[in-house]
Amino acid sequence: MDKAMLTDLYELTMMAAYVDGRKDDTATFELSIRTLPEGWGYYIANGIEDAIDYLTGIRFDRRDIAFLKKKGLFKQSFLDFLERFRFAGEVHAVREGTPIFPNEPILRVTAKLTQAQLVESALLNMINFQTMIASKASRVVNAAARGNAVVAEFGLRRAHEEDAGLKGARAAYIAGAVGTSNVKAGMEYGIPLAGTMAHSFIMSFSTELEAFRAYARTFPDRSTLLIDTYDTLQGAEHAAIVGRELAAAGKQLGGVRLDSGNLGALAKKVRTLLDDHGLAKVRIVASSDLNEYKIEALVKADAPIDIYGVGTDLIAAKPVAAIPGIYKLVADNGGARMKLSPEKRSAPGKKQVFRCVGADGKYAQDIVALHDEQIAGVPLMTLAVKNGRRVRPKPALERIRDYALGEVAKLPNKFKGIDVPSSYPVETAPALKALIATLMKRSGY
Repeated sequence: MDKAMLTDLYELTMMAAYVDGRKDDTATFELSIRTLPEGWGYYIANGIEDAIDYLTGIRFDRRDIAFLKKKGLFKQSFLDFLERFRFAGEVHAVREGTPIFPNEPILRVTAKLTQAQLVESALLNMINFQTMIASKASRVVNAAARGNAVVAEFGLRRAHEEDAGLKGARAAYIAGAVGTSNVKAGMEYGIPLAGTMAHSFIMSFSTELEAFRAYARTFPDRSTLLIDTYDTLQGAEHAAIVGRELAAAGKQLGGVRLDSGNLGALAKKVRTLLDDHGLAKVRIVASSDLNEYKIEALVKADAPIDIYGVGTDLIAAKPVAAIPGIYKLVADNGGARMKLSPEKRSAPGKKQVFRCVGADGKYAQDIVALHDEQIAGVPLMTLAVKNGRRVRPKPALERIRDYALGEVAKLPNKFKGIDVPSSYPVETAPALKALIATLMKRSGY
């Protein structure tokens, strides 16, 4: 991964000052997220595997060094240092797909100060975005599941360029989407592909029925027909004609798609029409600027929709523009470190998160503790990188997805709605509380 230069300038200037001052002792940084968006119940940690790949593969090549030299900011001795740079530290991290909550460490880096400092911006770039999209997608998937429906990710055309489209499709799939319209994401990650047709295809034929027949001839076993280009109910009648013709040939019309109008009312009428034509197996797909709120309303209205195609609001996590992930120094050779800035206080020391299970088998609470505290519960962060090398096997995407869905299923239902009124309980362990009190007293608080 050619990402050594995926950093903010101040990471490099701080590194240069560390090198110049021969200050490169061991330090520990932790990545966490300060708050949840209003109404959200949890995040799904995502981007972890990308982060591990990045950490174990950082290299500054000749082009990088030449660019930095041309800027005239850095001494040759620092440029020589970068040319030899390798991450040789240790990383503990939660598994990708783990539900997480505010102020819990997701990833911990222990390394030489220059190494641990450089990676801050890239780690936040990878984990913040992918976690945000996976968490938004989980909300959408949960809403659809309450109506026994599934979600396909249709966001490429509204994504913030190629990388966001790819990583967003992957994050949505981990969170439970059944497929993506993004062909490159399908190729890169093995995500099932999903898609129908555009209005332009239908408009290019003399009649809607002619368009439907042409498409069905090419894809007789997987046609989903877009029925709202002109009159939706007339479109449904035309789709039913094609559906019966396919059935007579031993084929099956896959579905019809609604992309405008009152989706709930139209879905009911279309379902009745299809059933009356003996096409009960034909699924109804709905799209049109959907999100978890609109899907919940459709579910409450008993709309007979089988698949929701969700694009803009999912791939951009609307209305959440970004999440407040942070990466803070928590310990170095001088001991535990703690930021005391108002409203931006960070907890000190190397930490672990312990997840506790209630009598009903659901997750009951988390406890944030110092890494060596003895706490009843399952520790969430495990060793992923040692001496700069990956030691935790990289899981296949399907395994990550299965794990994520299984973990979300263990959360109490009240945290999986679209307007969560209370926070999942996260407690601070006794030794960590004592350390916080000591450091605050020492600083005059």
